[in-house]
Amino acid sequence: MSLIEHLDELRTRIIVSLIAFLVGFGICFAFRGYLLELLVAPLDGKTLITLGPTEAFMTVFKVSAYCGLILSSPVLIYQIWAFVSPGLKNKEKKLVIVATISTSILFFMGVAFAWIFVLPRVLGFLLTYGGDYFNQQVQAVKYFSFVALFLLGFGIMFETPAMILTLTRLGVVDARSLAKYRKYSILLGCVVSAVLTPPDIFSMLAMVLPFYVLYEISIQLSKLVQKRKSKKDATEMVDDTPDIGETTG
Repeated sequence: MSLIEHLDELRTRIIVSLIAFLVGFGICFAFRGYLLELLVAPLDGKTLITLGPTEAFMTVFKVSAYCGLILSSPVLIYQIWAFVSPGLKNKEKKLVIVATISTSILFFMGVAFAWIFVLPRVLGFLLTYGGDYFNQQVQAVKYFSFVALFLLGFGIMFETPAMILTLTRLGVVDARSLAKYRKYSILLGCVVSAVLTPPDIFSMLAMVLPFYVLYEISIQLSKLVQKRKSKKDATEMVDDTPDIGETTG
């Protein structure tokens, strides 16, 4: 494909992604009441406050946008694959389709894991810390932004095994390089978690530790994938080797 064709392809993928996001946003905005009730449940009755006449509307708008992004994430992931796929072989395209499905599933698993197991404990710690000295009041826009980025961060972190295994199958990375650059990957995970969580060590660790565990699991799975790939390549080479009788004949 020429540069102009690549740009046209990119424009098409961006337009489709925007349409998917807007559809997700519209659905979430239509059911905003249910979403707000669900998202304030971890507060255990604590009332949110707003500091301006437009903050309530803008908060609902942002909540719908964040949830719309989560809802439309499978389409967004597929559009990324669709943009990359023209440069892949047919066999590799099938692999990336499977990776797209597994990545989407892992993303929602990460969001669910954070919502059920991690977020309630993080909020319980943060909202009660220094209770003898502070009267903590929670601002609506900051609370929903924190929750949305926290859930999105865990969703992205949980995609790690699928992304690494796909890159391993495509020959981009291997288990040895993953282990060699482990400390840099963990550092990158710390930077991402610091961006997506409040400026406290507790929240950052709550995101980094699962990422580290998933990264180590990915290394072991990459070793298994490489072994299977090596055996398969060896078998194909044996099958493709002509018999001695056929050669002399």
